Amino acid sequence: MASFDPRITPAREDLAAEWLRDRVAARRYAAGTPHSVIRDGASLHFAPDAGARQESQLVYGETFTVLETKDGWCWGQNNNDGYVGYVAAAALSPELPEVNHWVCALQTHLYTEPDLKQPVVGLISFSSQVEVVDYQDGFSRIASGHWLHSKHLVERDYTTHDLVGTAIKFIGVPYLWGGRSAFGVDCSALVQFALTFAGIEAPRDSDLQESAVGQPVPMADPHDFSHVADGDLVFFPGHVGLYVGGWRFLHANAYDMQVSLQRFSDVLDRADAEGAGVTSIRRVLELAPEDGAP
Repeated sequence: MASFDPRITPAREDLAAEWLRDRVAARRYAAGTPHSVIRDGASLHFAPDAGARQESQLVYGETFTVLETKDGWCWGQNNNDGYVGYVAAAALSPELPEVNHWVCALQTHLYTEPDLKQPVVGLISFSSQVEVVDYQDGFSRIASGHWLHSKHLVERDYTTHDLVGTAIKFIGVPYLWGGRSAFGVDCSALVQFALTFAGIEAPRDSDLQESAVGQPVPMADPHDFSHVADGDLVFFPGHVGLYVGGWRFLHANAYDMQVSLQRFSDVLDRADAEGAGVTSIRRVLELAPEDGAP
């Protein structure tokens, strides 16, 4: 097991996923049961303890494969990015909607009726996945029975190559360690959202993204940014953000404690002062940004 990353390998000494039977030693194996996430921003921990540090979050409508349920906690793997951990059982449902739309607004209300004056029963955030089953008066009813404003949705096969345009929606959203929703986000989750809407599967953490996403941009030395372009991912030790034209940098950061657009030179100066300069630049797409992204 030493060669496997526990963040993305559903294996413990006592239990592992069935598909790992020939690769990982465990006392027992389980095929797992897919569940739908019904609580947007549900915390994912590395221990079955609400007081444990939040490592990630689950987005409404994602599928989580449950390998074990015990004492109100489910242990398993997020099917969308492969992250493994414990989530409160109340945040999951065995009922699996046939997802056909994304939420493209930063946040959207869940209404009891297709009427903006009717009661609101909750909020779900950007990239939530829903099954639309009906339309009425500019609203869409989803499988849960709630209504969302139709302009806050795009079809599930929608993609945009405008990585910056997607990420910039989050400006002002508070920084949150392990955050992965419009109510709080960390650096790698912001990048993951932008890549997801570009139709690119992306790992959860920045070190995994650096090794798996895009192609390296040539750098003659750690201070050579002559080839950096709009939308490039710039990696530091434990951190990532998007370069934006005009020598700016868009990232979820603990300096401002929010998603902010900063001068790239200021970011570089702070990183150099901490001995944590740029480790690589990676280009995801060569295509020009699209116009009219939602």
